Amino acid sequence: MAPTKIKCDQITEGVCYSAPVFFDDGVNMFLAANHPAKKYHIIALTRWNVPFLVTAGKKVEGLAAPAANSVQEVDASEFDTDIGELEAL
Repeated sequence: MAPTKIKCDQITEGVCYSAPVFFDDGVNMFLAANHPAKKYHIIALTRWNVPFLVTAGKKVEGLAAPAANSVQEVDASEFDTDIGELEAL
């Protein structure tokens, strides 16, 4: 499958691709497969004036990043916090 060019304005927060996304050189990876783009990715593309990216994958729907303000409740009793005595070095 031939690599597909992606205009950088198509990279939005939460977008994922089924294969790694590379910079226009086709060597240096920008985004791993199935990992959503985050705000700092978009800022970097703008700051570095990257014209396009390339991938052999397809845009993946349904793997969007969770909302930035979402918090997952965790029951602290699930974790064993007793680490015992520390040895002197």
